[in-house]
Amino acid sequence: MKKHNYLFILSNGRVAAINKKDGSIAWEIKLKDYISRSLSYSIGQLSAEGDKVYIGCWGVLVCLNAKDGSLVWKNDLKGWGYQFVSLSNATNEAASAAAQEAAQAAVVAAT
Repeated sequence: MKKHNYLFILSNGRVAAINKKDGSIAWEIKLKDYISRSLSYSIGQLSAEGDKVYIGCWGVLVCLNAKDGSLVWKNDLKGWGYQFVSLSNATNEAASAAAQEAAQAAVVAAT
């Protein structure tokens, strides 16, 4: 999986990549360009995996290219309504890393 030096944020109908080194905005998009509903009071969630950023907002799932914010695909989730979309990273990287650290600590403690 490709690593990048960005933090991704979702706020006020916009998604941005923030450079971890200096805090500058590498790219920014407005979700209204991809979602035709009003986003002024929307609550969404995002998940980054590899070179993709996934955003769930107002019953729509959007996939962006992590490098430049360009649209990869969009799914209107027809029939699911216009509510909050909860996302989960299938690889669960954080849990995997924590498990590896715990296993390494156990080996060190046993020796």
